[in-house]
Amino acid sequence: MITFILIFFVAVITVGLLSVLGFAFYLKRRNKSLETTNQKQFDEPPQYRSLFEPTDEEIRALEREKQINLDAERKEIEDKVLFEKAEKAREFEKIWRAEPTKQNTIELLRFSAMSESAETFSQTAENVIQVWRHEQTGDLSKKDLADLLDSHLRILPQQERLSGTLFWIKREIEILRRKSN
Repeated sequence: MITFILIFFVAVITVGLLSVLGFAFYLKRRNKSLETTNQKQFDEPPQYRSLFEPTDEEIRALEREKQINLDAERKEIEDKVLFEKAEKAREFEKIWRAEPTKQNTIELLRFSAMSESAETFSQTAENVIQVWRHEQTGDLSKKDLADLLDSHLRILPQQERLSGTLFWIKREIEILRRKSN
């Protein structure tokens, strides 16, 4: 019986020892696999954005808004400059009506062409043609008037020259040139 107890005791110790060694081997193997496969997980914590920091989309939206405001301001300044040029042409037209000489007509057409507005140039050209037809000033022939209108028409920007507002002026220039020959 003692032998039996002794064999039983050795068997229990052997099983316990094998269990402890097996568990130790398992843990050692598990630690190696964690170190190799998931090492990145333990290296650095992820970078989090501050709660009040704007996102990239919000930054782009702010930049677009700033650009729209700058474009609006630039357009406003350009419109103001063009308005002042048109106003200068209207003011000089008052001087020209008092004395419609060739030199004043040239200056008036120059001011209206520099206004960069087809509408302003069209009104000025219409007034010049009407006054010329009614008064028939001696120092300005049909050919001279046609040449003046044509040369000042070419000062206007391309998009203004192509507008339908100036079609009648081009026709009038042709008529004046035909009548002068």
